[in-house]
Amino acid sequence: MKKLVIALLVLSALVYAKSIVLTLDAPDTNISGLAWGDGKLWAVDEVTDYVYSVNPATGAVESSFYVSHSSAYFPTGLAYSETHNLVLVGLWNNSTTGYVYKYTPTGTFSGSVDMCGG
Repeated sequence: MKKLVIALLVLSALVYAKSIVLTLDAPDTNISGLAWGDGKLWAVDEVTDYVYSVNPATGAVESSFYVSHSSAYFPTGLAYSETHNLVLVGLWNNSTTGYVYKYTPTGTFSGSVDMCGG
């Protein structure tokens, strides 16, 4: 009976397993956040401070912009707001303070939010 249960579990896992359909090269070497929005894959690099718009079919970088911030912070995450059509970059100082910087998809800064209430 145990062998049958194990065999059914393995068979079930195989039926529902997803396959990799495409792999892409990273647009930079220290990607710290990924997001999906506006039909594109977005990536942010925590060392170079660049956000990249990547074509999800080819992996080609379509555009990029620099995230200007205090040297005490570094990009640690990324999101895309379809509602507001904004790229949201999470910045952290590795201590107690975090911000979300808002950018248009072309890289125009449109404000920030203090995530720690300071």
